[in-house]
Parts: sequence; C-alpha cells; structure tokens
Amino acid sequence: MALSESVGTEYLVSVALDSKQGLLYYADKLNGFIGEITTEGVLKRRLFNTTKRPHAVVVYSSNR
Repeated sequence: MALSESVGTEYLVSVALDSKQGLLYYADKLNGFIGEITTEGVLKRRLFNTTKRPHAVVVYSSNR
C-alpha cells in the first residue's frame, strides 16, 4: 500500500491531517524525514531531514 506511487508506507510511524489546508504530513522513521503530500496525492515534498528518527507528527492548523 502507498500514499502515492512514490510514498511507501512500510516505514511510516505517524501521519497527521491538516484538512483546512488539504495536506497530509508523515514521519518516515527509517529515512529520517518529515514530509507532506496533498490530500489529492498530487504534490509531495520533504519538509525536514534529520539525523534522528522522527516518531510523531502534530499539526496545529490554527497556528500557521
């Protein structure tokens, strides 16, 4: 199963939905990054690369 053709779910440890903005954020524990993808699955990008393994994602849509 995949979020899109290029985002696999085997290493995802957390997802958070920002329904106001139409974005899904996810933490990839193995590769050490936080990413985002549109709810339509059209655009995706890495937001943060880290040497530590991310374990959770929290979204505050009112605090942008």
